[in-house]
Amino acid sequence: MADKENATPEPAVVPRLTRAATKRRAAEAAVTGGGGAPAKQKRVALGELPANAGALLRAPPSHPVKPARGGGKPVPEEALRTLALAPAPAPVAEDGDDDAERCASSSPPRVVAGAGDGEPDRADGDSSASTSPPRAVVPPEADRDSSASSSPEPRAAATGDPQLCGSYASDIYTYLRALEVEPVRRPRSDYIQAVQSDVTANMRTILVDWLVEVAEEYKLVADTLYLAISYIDRFLSYNVLGRDKLQLLGVAAMLIAAKYEEISPPHAEDFCYITDNTYTKQELLKMEGDILKLLKFELGNPTIKTFLRRFTRSAHEDKKSSILLMEFLGSYLAELSLLDYGCLQFLPSVVAASVMFVARLTIDPNANPWMQKVTGYKVSELKDCIVAIHDLQLNRKCSSVLAVRDKYKQHKFKFVSTLLPPVVIPSSYFEDLAE
Repeated sequence: MADKENATPEPAVVPRLTRAATKRRAAEAAVTGGGGAPAKQKRVALGELPANAGALLRAPPSHPVKPARGGGKPVPEEALRTLALAPAPAPVAEDGDDDAERCASSSPPRVVAGAGDGEPDRADGDSSASTSPPRAVVPPEADRDSSASSSPEPRAAATGDPQLCGSYASDIYTYLRALEVEPVRRPRSDYIQAVQSDVTANMRTILVDWLVEVAEEYKLVADTLYLAISYIDRFLSYNVLGRDKLQLLGVAAMLIAAKYEEISPPHAEDFCYITDNTYTKQELLKMEGDILKLLKFELGNPTIKTFLRRFTRSAHEDKKSSILLMEFLGSYLAELSLLDYGCLQFLPSVVAASVMFVARLTIDPNANPWMQKVTGYKVSELKDCIVAIHDLQLNRKCSSVLAVRDKYKQHKFKFVSTLLPPVVIPSSYFEDLAE
């Protein structure tokens, strides 16, 4: 009995509070002036702010804050500007002051730039709730200067592409021109006749047209499509392949290009699915390994799209036509060139320059469309490629495949596939311009 009397009494079992109950108690304590922890502020999205949010943020406090004890004199404006750089002392609330008690749950002090008479606009609250000091008061003139400096830059600099910077764009262009002529990065222009026995040029056209649909289905960037077709041609230039494996080669090349270019590339299962599960995942991965071995993991390669971006920006300097119209029309003609097996004999920069010639001719047939200074080519050097692109646009070649034409017949591409150039290119346009 004595042991039981001297034993420490067991603590009372406290019921466990849920998170919701804890939040409710904290909110009630903040409203009633209890000593509980302050409730967290609700996060406000920008879309929830009213139209006059700027005026609301700069409004003076609804309840004046009583100064700390012993500080009844007004503070000069110069002292406010100096003390604003340091953390403000915590105000001591008087007994029975409801306003000061409500300060425990309010936000930390806030300093508004350019407020009325230069006095910082502080929300009612205890500065000890925040460990960071309030920001200094910024005069209205400085605020205007900072907002002016954050205005959008000119279009050439606002694109965000470092390759479009004029200070070293010419050096990059020279490097890409040297890179595209390396034999290891170029497919053979006669591999259908010299290497393949079961694959024809028409089969290649059908495969490329189908890959355009695949890229559109999975919303892949244009560079993925161009790189995939480059891998296909380079693989077929040195490996004999049966027609039953041609589609497998196409999706494997697209898988590699997507891993190289895309932020979130499709999975191997997605490419198996797009072929109606004609091939298994193991077959796809094996073909992927064969392609990588042939390429020796050298996946980077300048394509038609690489040069077309530079030419399109330079071609729009005259501002006579919509840059979107020029970009869409150039992309349409460039993808048409992918269908033509005969275009493999031309370098990517040659095809891109020829595409710009035909695009400018289509938009304005009455003006000479050549840009010798931008491309570095003479128009006489591109005549054969220009004629090939022109025939593709007029449906004189590869007219049986429709994926590219249907793609650019949509409203989002400004129906550029419905635009047609003059049936005959004036012979004067093929004369070299004077330097």
